[in-house]
Amino acid sequence: MEDQDVRQALLAYLYTVKQYKEEPDQKDIFISDIVHIYNELVVTPEEAAKQRLVPNRKTETVHIVFGHSTAGSVRQAIKQLSLQKSDGIICFPDLFSVGPIWKLHEPEGRRYREEWMRTHLDPEYTDNNFTHHGELNPIQMVQQIPEQARIVIWDGDSAHEKIGSRYVQYLLKEYKNEIIEINAVRICERKYNIPKHQQYYRHTGEIRTEDLIEVFHEMKRIYPLTTEQRSKYEQEWLRYAESKQVLRLWDNGEVNTVEENYLDDYLLHTVYKLQSRSNQDGFLKAARIVGEAMGYLEQYIGDSFFEYRLRSLIYEGKLEIRGVPSAMRYYSVRINLSE
Repeated sequence: MEDQDVRQALLAYLYTVKQYKEEPDQKDIFISDIVHIYNELVVTPEEAAKQRLVPNRKTETVHIVFGHSTAGSVRQAIKQLSLQKSDGIICFPDLFSVGPIWKLHEPEGRRYREEWMRTHLDPEYTDNNFTHHGELNPIQMVQQIPEQARIVIWDGDSAHEKIGSRYVQYLLKEYKNEIIEINAVRICERKYNIPKHQQYYRHTGEIRTEDLIEVFHEMKRIYPLTTEQRSKYEQEWLRYAESKQVLRLWDNGEVNTVEENYLDDYLLHTVYKLQSRSNQDGFLKAARIVGEAMGYLEQYIGDSFFEYRLRSLIYEGKLEIRGVPSAMRYYSVRINLSE
């Protein structure tokens, strides 16, 4: 087991013991919880892969998704539809709306992205850091897709999913498999929105599992991509992969590449708005500011990028800081009144 897994298992055990000490009459529940922790610890890598629906040689349908939340929802839909034996999932957990995607289809480009991400967003980021212990990374999984499998790419109305979809289309350019592209966001908005209730999603991961099950039924009526469509998407990827910019937004039905400071004024406005409501000295927790900014922006950007720009505004002197900016929970900021 890796260190993080050991810590999580130990914490789960200690919490269960604490609960038992507080309620010693609940012995049966305590024993049941301990047995549950034990069963999770002794599961084999093969069984763990099976639970995550990792594709194998017999897989008939491979779902390619972008983000852990989407993967979790699609996985639950597959299980509720009893498709575990036929369907598998490949998850690209990276957030494609932020960070460089220059030549990402080549080792040079992946190294370039890794260096930028480690320098600006996550010092522990690596090209393989999303891989479960002992398993292949997403690109290697794509290379192992069996010839008979139908490939379903879960697209969406976000820069993150659109870029991810085009990236995977390029990786699959030599494959003869039947490929379909499904936009669950559009399907659900069309199917469930009525005049009195309008629901919009920033990405597929926000859709309920119950609604995704209906998307699976719609999937039967979607035609495979033609050779011309696939070629068009591959060329779109190559155009995206020419840029070294690090921020992409979804605007008027297309991906718009912008300067990395594009959202700085919005972030400053968020600080000012929260500060005007505060009765304190004006300092606000960074985590609160980032949460507010994410909540009201109709884009799927992620907290790491917002915090990166928050730190940039501190360095530029536009924000004052109190605390240590090692993590969002450790520092607060306010508008620099001397600016």
